[in-house]
Amino acid sequence: MTAQRPKTLIRALVALLSLVVVATPLLGAGSAGAAKVVDPKFRKVSAPNVFYPVTGGKRIKDLKTYSKKHPATDIRTGCGAVAWASHPGVAYIYHNPTWGSRYTVSVISGKPGITTRYSYLSRVLVTNGQIIQSGQALGNLGTKPGSKSKACALQFSVAGASGPVNASGWLNAMVGKNPPVSGLFGTPGIGLASFNMLGASHTSGGGRYATYPSRLVRAVGLFNFRGLDVVGTQEFQETQYDYFVSKGYGNTFGSYYWDPEGNRRDTENAIIWRKSTMDFVSGSTYDIPYFGGNTRHVPVVLLRQKSSGRTAYFLNVHNPANVRGPAAKWRAQAIAIERAKIRELRATGRPVFITGDFNDRQAAFCPMTADKLTISPNSIPSSTCAYPKQSSIDWIFAAGQARFSYFQRDMSPQNARITDHPIVITKAHIQY
Repeated sequence: MTAQRPKTLIRALVALLSLVVVATPLLGAGSAGAAKVVDPKFRKVSAPNVFYPVTGGKRIKDLKTYSKKHPATDIRTGCGAVAWASHPGVAYIYHNPTWGSRYTVSVISGKPGITTRYSYLSRVLVTNGQIIQSGQALGNLGTKPGSKSKACALQFSVAGASGPVNASGWLNAMVGKNPPVSGLFGTPGIGLASFNMLGASHTSGGGRYATYPSRLVRAVGLFNFRGLDVVGTQEFQETQYDYFVSKGYGNTFGSYYWDPEGNRRDTENAIIWRKSTMDFVSGSTYDIPYFGGNTRHVPVVLLRQKSSGRTAYFLNVHNPANVRGPAAKWRAQAIAIERAKIRELRATGRPVFITGDFNDRQAAFCPMTADKLTISPNSIPSSTCAYPKQSSIDWIFAAGQARFSYFQRDMSPQNARITDHPIVITKAHIQY
């Protein structure tokens, strides 16, 4: 095999450097860092990032009551306003009998991590032990117990490993940023991605994209640079897969795809996993309609995270595009089958993750998340279609006892001409 040309190496380095993720500010024992933003309550936020804990717009007023004797801040807003979870974790409800009809909800992320508490709630919208996504509704605000004032407020507190944190300072530093919950549910999380590799048959050289060998080398470099543990691939064609094996990448990554004895294999929707962090338990396939309703065999693998011993199912799909005529009918049928498969696997008690190029935006998201069957890393559980503001046709969904501490729809692979798709990346945590 010939060595890469210097220009190719330079382009690869530039592409990888563009993927650097800014670190989340550390959680301190006092003020939560030097960042000074006047109105964190007005920032635009989406899951799984840190949310401001109440709504009310200009009516919100942080009274900044934090002290050693009162390690919380009271945030005044309209009565009945919703209290939102600032970060993912597990919810626990506490009722102090002296508070009458007022409640406290604690959201505990795990170690290392944080605990936030939301008090003076007149109504609770979660249950004990429920896993929570950032931005999920916890309850409605009431008046402060024992107060003669009719004004309503939220008592909000934050605690880390070193004890209480100035809640107002923490909100200033953290709202809109990645939640500092690296040990969510007591696990380091699984780096999970969905990535359309751009099939070799689509790039013959001389155009916008290089031929597959250099693109594949850079794609694997991206997987390593981002520390991905599991990747659902699409358009990972046989020639690309064989080159992947010839380069020795199979020593680092395991893979699973449709390969029945005596039949032509289908590597295009392979699931790959990092052998140093994940163990293969079992694999199978199921069928969805593809172009013209023809059958496509897509993979399911059961993997075990080595560090935690916890298991989950991973599915990967590529629903048909309109390139060979209208395919909305077949995509809808495929999604119905995918939903049924998720329900079947959830019956085992294990969480289920599904990655894929769905070739639809809202038309994929809404049915996939209907009835709270799944959520995406950047959405909140909802009985209606809580469609996220930013999306593409590439998705990650999770069903069951799992939540997320990081999400990015990274466009750099397109900019670096590795593929014509973004790479969708999340950090997924399995509760048990």
